[in-house]
Amino acid sequence: MQIRFFHDSVYSEMATLQKRKSHGQNYWYIVESRRVNGKPRPVMLAYLGRAEDLLARLNNEKAFEVQSCSHGEVFALASAAKELDIVNIINKHIPPGKSGKNPTRDGLSVGASLLLAAIGRSCRPTSKKGWYEWCRETSLEQILSKSFSKLDSQHFWDQMEFVPEAVIDSIEDDFVKKLVKITNVKLDCLFFDTTNFFTYIDSMNDSCDLPQRGHNKQKRFDLRQVGMSLLVSKQEQFPLFHETYKGNKNDSTNFKEVFSKLSKRIKHLTNEMSDITLVFDKGNNSKENFNQIDSVENFHYVAGLIPSHFKDLIANANKNFETMLIEEESIPVFRIKKEIWGVERTCVITVSAQLKQGQIQGIHQHLEKKYKALIKFKNTLESPKRKARYTSEEIEKKVKQIIHGQFIDDILKYQIITLSSGQQSFTYSLDYTAFDFLKENILGRKIHVTNRHDWSNEEICLAYRGQSKVEAVFRNLKNPYHSAIRPQYHWTDQKIKVHFLTCIIGYLLTSYVYSKLKKSINYSHSIHKMMEDLHAIRLTTLIEKKEGAKGLPQTDICLEKIRKDLVAMATALDIQERNFKIKISLS
Repeated sequence: MQIRFFHDSVYSEMATLQKRKSHGQNYWYIVESRRVNGKPRPVMLAYLGRAEDLLARLNNEKAFEVQSCSHGEVFALASAAKELDIVNIINKHIPPGKSGKNPTRDGLSVGASLLLAAIGRSCRPTSKKGWYEWCRETSLEQILSKSFSKLDSQHFWDQMEFVPEAVIDSIEDDFVKKLVKITNVKLDCLFFDTTNFFTYIDSMNDSCDLPQRGHNKQKRFDLRQVGMSLLVSKQEQFPLFHETYKGNKNDSTNFKEVFSKLSKRIKHLTNEMSDITLVFDKGNNSKENFNQIDSVENFHYVAGLIPSHFKDLIANANKNFETMLIEEESIPVFRIKKEIWGVERTCVITVSAQLKQGQIQGIHQHLEKKYKALIKFKNTLESPKRKARYTSEEIEKKVKQIIHGQFIDDILKYQIITLSSGQQSFTYSLDYTAFDFLKENILGRKIHVTNRHDWSNEEICLAYRGQSKVEAVFRNLKNPYHSAIRPQYHWTDQKIKVHFLTCIIGYLLTSYVYSKLKKSINYSHSIHKMMEDLHAIRLTTLIEKKEGAKGLPQTDICLEKIRKDLVAMATALDIQERNFKIKISLS
């Protein structure tokens, strides 16, 4: 017998009871007339059974229990994992155990355990200890027809231990190639950037080398951090390459060390290197890095140069700017071919009003901090109670330390003076002429450099603006609700690297589902909103209990009534009334 219960749902259309005869028995249904392709059609809402079943229900002779769980997001991700063959790809690279077979634990292969961790990470980032607490609130066990009640933190730790660091690149290489083949995603423009993730690993913990203190982009300078390089596609922003590295390594040094792996991955993804352009920002460049790039045949790039390192270029541009229209915005632009680091490169210099305004605001904020520090030091020097005296050299050294900073050195001036008491002190002032020169001739300038000599100014600038795509992926990976790298509770280098791999797999599955929705129903919301929408698609289990009856209770599984705005999503992802099983080899 089937009965549908829908939480907080009321049908607005008129429903009727209808009788249908089958094998000499009369059965009752709740039916509603709806228009299908413009024509009225009866649509069954619920099957009620025979008349005696209805009477027994009205007399409370049967009891029912209803269990409901989140379904849409785990179903979509598990379906994507099956299409991309994630489990088999991982298992292919896992060395055999002592028995000569692939290692398993609790009936799960290593690939299956990493997939489950990845799906959990995408839906609700939590510790491995809290993984099953999340899982039991979803339909994942019903979807994969397996109980996961034994999966604790030790399970995941043991399974992660079987993944050597040396195979991580090969695993990623295989599933990325599978993704590119299935989606036929364009690889004409690829974006590379780096970020870091702070951890709570104790400073005295010497079991790992990756977490180090450095310039944290979330301002957590008090904590150790792990860096990550990332390559994403222009179309769909699929993660195509990642690398974890020490948290104290700067971007330029990391680029130098990772470039060979990066270029190898790009070659594996396409047969025509000349069709691909790598885009990266100015923090990754150096003479050595460009020498590496120049040594690779048919390797094209659009990058940035640091304006303060190329003052002659900026001075030349300031005299020769022309107006160019990019995305309905008129901006000053200057183009020139120039030999840089031994190779002729095309340089396009532009002025960004938005960047300029942000830099001016940043300068004022820094000036306020500098003023406070200077006043405090000046008051210390001129205090009548102070007996110890600073020499002019000591004062000058201290003042230089205080005012040091980008642009500040050029506009904040000081002078050492002698007070009437004979003590040494200083005065300071803002050089408004220098500040005006800075605003008119330096701030807001961007230098784009490329070996795409045939590209127009607009093509070069738009390619560099595409860096926002990889930055958007980083924001998603730092979203605390879905697909987050943090929190991570591992403190050995091998475990940290495997943890990052599972997070990337989770984000790859999420972005793959997102791309399917964009193509099929033109879904325009964010990935975060997509996961929230899918979470709202729920599966209900109706358990019927008969008084004094023997045997297992009769159950019925169905979808709760889907919100009207989610019907198209469910249809596009094949989330149907009777389609909630996915066959993935887990052992």
